[in-house]
Amino acid sequence: MVNLLAIEAASDSCSVALHINDRVIERTEAAPRMHSRLLYPMLNALMQEAGIAPKQLDAVVFGKGPGSFTGLRIAAATAQGIGFACDLPLIGISTLQAMAQQARTEQTADSVLAIMDARMSELYVGCYEWDNKTQIMQACIEDQICPINTTLNLLNISEQKVLAACGHGLKLAEKLDPSIQNIPDKDANQILNASSLIPKALDLFQRNQVLKPEDVELSYLREQNHWKTIKQQVEFKKQQKNN
Repeated sequence: MVNLLAIEAASDSCSVALHINDRVIERTEAAPRMHSRLLYPMLNALMQEAGIAPKQLDAVVFGKGPGSFTGLRIAAATAQGIGFACDLPLIGISTLQAMAQQARTEQTADSVLAIMDARMSELYVGCYEWDNKTQIMQACIEDQICPINTTLNLLNISEQKVLAACGHGLKLAEKLDPSIQNIPDKDANQILNASSLIPKALDLFQRNQVLKPEDVELSYLREQNHWKTIKQQVEFKKQQKNN
């Protein structure tokens, strides 16, 4: 049995989930810009409900982006804090992969375009396909940032292949290219749950693809220079001192 704590704050929602003894319990609040206030009370309530202490976990999972820069940092810093305090490994999961994983359940789609509003007339986009063997949505393109008017063809995605899309980027409907507007099944109001990070996290944990807390990196795509791992921060300070 694998005990995982999952933290998701990259989207407009704030969500935490526990995978314990093959069951999942979670808390989710659709509250933009409230992550810092909500996260710790939600974590404490969840752990109390489950009757589990942090040291009984096997790993901490977090949404590594892309998404809200502030939300990403809050989730990663919280995961790091628990990892350091309890000597636990961390697992970072693509926000777009988790969105597609959730869409697989909610929209029963085999191929999903996950799309987030990246502001500044840009989008975060990922495309994922269902793998029946692993029961996981697998990437068919790399997560990327692109202009708001990008086409599926420019993303190397067949228009006939994608039958579902999810994410708040779809709310920019009139600004999107017709190839995206015409996707038949669209959910612009998806509220991302932390439990959607767990299927991919279990797969990575079983293959021992985990991180040390000090090695956390985020996939912000636009401004990754704003986030440095702890090792990178130490090196940066040494360089500054030597200069």
